[in-house]
Amino acid sequence: MLTSERRIYRAMDRSRRAMNPDNYNEDGTIKKGKKTWVLSNRYKKLRTKHTELCRINATNRHLAIHEDMNELRSLGDVFVTEPKNAKKLQKKAKTGKRKKRFGRSIKNRCPGYFQSQAKRKFRIYVEVPNDYKASQYDHTSDTYIKKSLSQRMYKLSDGTMVQRDLYSSFLLYCIDLNTNKIDKNKCIHEFEKQYKNQNETIEYIQMNQIKVMNSGIRVN
Repeated sequence: MLTSERRIYRAMDRSRRAMNPDNYNEDGTIKKGKKTWVLSNRYKKLRTKHTELCRINATNRHLAIHEDMNELRSLGDVFVTEPKNAKKLQKKAKTGKRKKRFGRSIKNRCPGYFQSQAKRKFRIYVEVPNDYKASQYDHTSDTYIKKSLSQRMYKLSDGTMVQRDLYSSFLLYCIDLNTNKIDKNKCIHEFEKQYKNQNETIEYIQMNQIKVMNSGIRVN
C-alpha cells in the first residue's frame, strides 16, 4: 500500500473510532457481535478519496507492468517462471513462530497480473514444477541445499559467490523444455557468461550507488 493510501486510511480509522467509541474494546480491538456504525461526513469524504486513489494506483501499476512486459518480450519469445504463490505468501502463520508475510509487497507488485500478462504475450510460457527449486539447486555439485530467505548472497560448492535472485533466474533459463527439469549440462556451459554478467551488474549497482532492497548487494 502506498504512503498516501496508508495516511488516508489511518485518518479514516481515527474518524471511525472517534464516532463509535462503544464499538471498541479498551485494547483498541473491535468488539464482537452486531454493531451500528456512525460515519461522519469527513469519513465519507476520506473514503471517496481513498477509493479513487486506490483506483489510480492500481491503474499505474498495471501500466508499469505492461511497459516491463513489452521490454521483456523484445528480448525473446520464451518466458519461464516459478508457479504462482502469491496467496501462500499472504497467509498469516496460525501457530508457532511468526512468519514473514508479503501482503503489501504483493499488492504493490501484482505478481499474479504480471504472470497473466506474460502468459498472454509470450509464444511459450512455462511454469516450472514445484520440485524445480531454483533457489536451492547448486549446479557445481548437482545437489539441493535449503537456504534461509535472508541469505541473498551465498557460495556454491566450488566457492563461487552468487547472488540468489540472479542465480535462480539463471537456473530457470537453464530449463530443459522437454522434461521441465534443470539442464545441468546447459548450466555448466552457460555459467561463465552468467557469472560475468552478474559481476558486471553488481559493479554497476555499487558504482552508481543504487540501493536494491533485499538483494544482499552492499552500497557504501
